[in-house]
Amino acid sequence: MKKDLSKLKLDVKKNMAYTKGAIKRRAKGALKYDYLVPGGVYEEQWDWDAFFMGVALTSEIPSEAIYLKNWALNYILNAHKDGKVAGCITKDGDDPRLNHMKPFLAQGAYIAAKNLGDFSWLKPNWSTMKKVVMYREKHLWDKKRGLAMWHDSMESGADNNVAGYRTESLKGMERELGTKYDALRKERGGFIKEDVKDYPKGTIAFPDVNTYTYLEYKAMSLIAKQIGKKKDAEIFAEKAKVLKKNIETYLWNKEDEIYYSLNTKTGQQIKHISFSSFHPMFAGITSQKQADAMISRYLMNPKHMLSKFGARTLSKQDTHYNNVNMLKPHSNWQGPVWPIANNIYMFGLINYGHQEEALELAKRISKLVLSDIDKTGGMHENYDAETGEPLAAPNFVSWNVLVVTMIENAEEMRNPFRIS
Repeated sequence: MKKDLSKLKLDVKKNMAYTKGAIKRRAKGALKYDYLVPGGVYEEQWDWDAFFMGVALTSEIPSEAIYLKNWALNYILNAHKDGKVAGCITKDGDDPRLNHMKPFLAQGAYIAAKNLGDFSWLKPNWSTMKKVVMYREKHLWDKKRGLAMWHDSMESGADNNVAGYRTESLKGMERELGTKYDALRKERGGFIKEDVKDYPKGTIAFPDVNTYTYLEYKAMSLIAKQIGKKKDAEIFAEKAKVLKKNIETYLWNKEDEIYYSLNTKTGQQIKHISFSSFHPMFAGITSQKQADAMISRYLMNPKHMLSKFGARTLSKQDTHYNNVNMLKPHSNWQGPVWPIANNIYMFGLINYGHQEEALELAKRISKLVLSDIDKTGGMHENYDAETGEPLAAPNFVSWNVLVVTMIENAEEMRNPFRIS
């Protein structure tokens, strides 16, 4: 068993060695520092792609944290006076496709500084960092409940995540189309325009955006301590504490033992068990009892998230569950296995002492990408949860580089994303 695992680990490292060269780019234009791209045709710096790639490189070789530092500086230099900065930066500046960068700036900066043993570069940039981190609280915030929101589903990165879609007319469509409904829904990519629509912008409090914002506040507090900003350290520590409480109060469902998104206009939870639901485990927000329940009831349950090839992005029990191969108008997060989602699940398992389950996910994803590389010469961004067949975006790299160290992290129960 140990021998097989060592071989699998070695095979992954050997077959994925090419990925490092595929994602690194030299500084150009508005991108003043060398940066990371998802590979392929991409030449832009994307917020969460580059963040996860940067941590992946750092977890293997700590000095590679220079790319996380560069990533942070490129966003800081392109930030507007009010703190808004596009989630995607090109050599010409802002790319308007993503309204505001995801809540990762402070985390990336902290992980970079910690691994490089140097926090000094953050002090002259502290004022801008605060504006970027606080932009969401000023503009995309449910003030009544103290919760963060995405601008829209595209900004979230999990493009068609049904945790942020409304489905009020679903039954009407079923009555109108009868038995043709399921076939038409599958043909159109897992949902029909008329039955699944995005909520009004800035109205949904997802577990993922609140988890990331909580980690941002923690990271800001720790950075502030390192650079002698005692008052700021206290302020951000308190913000993290309050947000954690609000996540538990409004997003946790005691009966279902899972986190749901919240429609801030109605105050109602949006009951889809999805990729977003497990993020509080990733940040250590969840209690041990809650985590154990989520893991046994949903994450490692074949009837919900677990498949033979990794964990799904939407529960198999959800009426919108599908494995449609699609890139336009967006990528599919309604069921397929994504390596990035499985890393987030795995680090949640590690946080709560579930090593056996963490190793199992690491092995399944490692075998999945190795099979893809063997058959097609590269990886894809997602895979059919029922067959393991590659789906969208051939020769995809991006955050799949996390797979290189998945087994090692599970063996060592190590979480390189931990903010502490």
